[in-house]
Amino acid sequence: MIDPRRLLVLRAFVLSESVTATAAAMHLTPSAVSQQLAALEREVGQALVVRTGRKLALTPAGRILSEHAEEINSRLKIAEAELAAHSGGVLGQLRIAAFPTAISWVVAPAIVELRRNAPGIDVKVIDAEAHMSHRMLMRGDVDVTVSLEYQSDPERDSPDIMKFPLYIERFKAVLPHSHPLAGSADGIELTQLTGDGWIMPSPGNPCRAMVLQACAEVGFHPPITHVSDDYRAAVALVAAEAGICLVPESALAATDAEWVSILPTRGIAPLRKVTMTTRRDNQGHPVVRAGLDAMRAVLAEPDSEIHGPLARSDTFSVE
Repeated sequence: MIDPRRLLVLRAFVLSESVTATAAAMHLTPSAVSQQLAALEREVGQALVVRTGRKLALTPAGRILSEHAEEINSRLKIAEAELAAHSGGVLGQLRIAAFPTAISWVVAPAIVELRRNAPGIDVKVIDAEAHMSHRMLMRGDVDVTVSLEYQSDPERDSPDIMKFPLYIERFKAVLPHSHPLAGSADGIELTQLTGDGWIMPSPGNPCRAMVLQACAEVGFHPPITHVSDDYRAAVALVAAEAGICLVPESALAATDAEWVSILPTRGIAPLRKVTMTTRRDNQGHPVVRAGLDAMRAVLAEPDSEIHGPLARSDTFSVE
């Protein structure tokens, strides 16, 4: 019989990738971790780890067993949560990694929703962009992420990942009050801004790629005069008549918007698709389900700040 507690040590080793980190995560000494792994090898009669240089790596048998260890850990979590629900409510911790505007517009209001409808859930929020939050999810450091969905990403498109669409938002054009098109009541098309200097996020920022792709689709490459990943700084530069920029609707709330002209974009324009992501073996967990339900409830509220151009979660699907 395989000791499930030793399987959980193996799982922690897979996630942390070292005996020392496993010991810290499991509140054991490094020697105790080594002893647990050795005992597990004796139980199954096969080598589970092998030394490669200074590191230990899983053998093929170790990989097979680690997959079962992950499933057992998931089932234990679900069992604990369902027992808690049976005794009077969903209990547990929900760890969420999300980017800043999603925290402001969706995650923080969802915490209020959970406090009202599922007070037994303790929420922990970590500010992280998509590439970091995905790594945290795969390591088991967080339970769910709220991040941008952009193009194809082999890591984030893994069969081990489940994605739940939340909303889509359109970018708005931000112009100085002195701009000839600042009073365009019907909005503006990107082709009307070809002669302006553009304030753009830095290379590698997915929002920069979204804007450049939309501009390419209408036939031009915007001249980039300033670079900033902080939309407050970008809007301040626009107010100083240093250029124009495109800003997602949700990001405008934290800017000094009264000093600039904000216009809806017409025709082809960049869109930000936002999803909640969790590991496939976590999707049935009552705490994770409660978190998703709370976010969707926030988006569905008639008086929510997320309205108008911000489409609801049923407006697109992520394959």
